[in-house]
Amino acid sequence: MKQERRNPTALAVGGVKDWCYEFAAKSIGFCVSRLPRSVTLAIGGWLGALVFWLAPQQRDLACEHLRGSLTLSDERQVKVMAKQCFENLGKTLVEFMQFPRLDKQQIQRYVTFEGIEYVQQALSHGKGAIILTGHFGNWELLAASISATVAPLTPIVRELRSPRLNALVSSYREKAGYATIDRDTGVRDALRCLKRNELLGIVADVDTAVSGVFVDFFGRHAYTPYSPVAIALKTGAAILPTFIIRQPDGSHYAIIEPPLTLKRTHAKEKDLVVNTQKFTKIIESYIRRYPTQWIWMHRRWKTQP
Repeated sequence: MKQERRNPTALAVGGVKDWCYEFAAKSIGFCVSRLPRSVTLAIGGWLGALVFWLAPQQRDLACEHLRGSLTLSDERQVKVMAKQCFENLGKTLVEFMQFPRLDKQQIQRYVTFEGIEYVQQALSHGKGAIILTGHFGNWELLAASISATVAPLTPIVRELRSPRLNALVSSYREKAGYATIDRDTGVRDALRCLKRNELLGIVADVDTAVSGVFVDFFGRHAYTPYSPVAIALKTGAAILPTFIIRQPDGSHYAIIEPPLTLKRTHAKEKDLVVNTQKFTKIIESYIRRYPTQWIWMHRRWKTQP
């Protein structure tokens, strides 16, 4: 079989870029992790605002999505809300960079929970539970705080293209008290997690290259992963919609919803659509309540029927 030849120059350049990404992330993380939390959040907000002004394509996309999804006519309001979305992402990033210096007690102090009893009830059946959320608030802190306060959580994630940066991000997560499962290769690991009666985390609110179905999201067809429903129907694990909301004082409030009531018939494809629509509407309801805490700059409606 003919072997593919790789360009040594391209490999070298890729390796240098990979090292630069890791060095930049480590340097920024080292600085922000040693600053007071209030200062760190201010820097994160400033960085997000800077990206808002320096990334016109993402800025315009966020404004377009806000304008169309929430039927906003005041252009100034649209831009203010879009800028706040970028600021939330900036704060989320610097909070994540502080993970290596946070202990369990600090994480618990930053996040207050509602609905922990639903996790306890779900785990009492011995089939594990699926924590379903979106790219909302600080979803990484949600994983860390659930592991620190409620029960061990293992989220399914997509690995980063940069191997060094991916290893660094994984180490930050592990220091914050939770490990992850690779989206592309970890199906068996996900099932084993539930079989051990643990929590499996799934973020299911983006248009991505995984198996999905089209459901209504803000009045438009949106290609949505059906993996939470497929896994729940296969294992009997409960799906618990869960969201973390950033508060004005810099703290966070996490809400664990009651388990999703799944429709089960003999029509598998229909069940996937109906139940995916159910959890998508719950995600939409939180975004409508807190629109500045979602990633409107994501090309959510990229794939169409």
